[in-house]
Amino acid sequence: MTKRIIVADNSPAVRKILEMAFSGPNYELKSCQNSEELWLELETHRPDALILSLSLPGDDVYELLAKINSRPDLADLPVVLLKSAFEPVDEVRLASLVYSHLVTKPFDSEKVAGFIKKMLGEEEPKSLPEELAAEPPVSALRNRIAGSGFQVIHPAIRSFILEEIMALERELENRITASLKSEFKSWLEASLSKLKGKGKDE
Repeated sequence: MTKRIIVADNSPAVRKILEMAFSGPNYELKSCQNSEELWLELETHRPDALILSLSLPGDDVYELLAKINSRPDLADLPVVLLKSAFEPVDEVRLASLVYSHLVTKPFDSEKVAGFIKKMLGEEEPKSLPEELAAEPPVSALRNRIAGSGFQVIHPAIRSFILEEIMALERELENRITASLKSEFKSWLEASLSKLKGKGKDE
């Protein structure tokens, strides 16, 4: 029987890699780029598993998953959550939700596929799900794939991996820039406040 899996992630690279991982007649993969598309798919036909990004555009994903958990027809749906390496997670809200596992990007698509297939009773995963979250830093990952072994990977997959790494690097750069701007603003406000205080004293 064909297993229907929904991938709700706005990253084309993630969707394409998972499409490759679940290729074959036994799986039907549906991709959603935002919460509106996801709800439409959930209402149309109940999937056998859901891969959901915490940064999916649209509705608050924590509230979205809470709604899924509360629906009798979806309460037992296997859900794997995805997060980027630099994405903050609300641990308190997450603790109140029901999901199978939280996976950090970039990830091994075959391991994720194996884990989901295990939940669906298809086959054993190649590694324990806990191993999925142990991801190397972006710089280490870039150095690793620069080796000769990376050249034997299918060109399309290699392109998607590089795209995801560059996206992570851009996100890190943006976060650092935002942090520096915030610190500079605080310093500037404090300095101006001191100057005003000195002016009044004089």
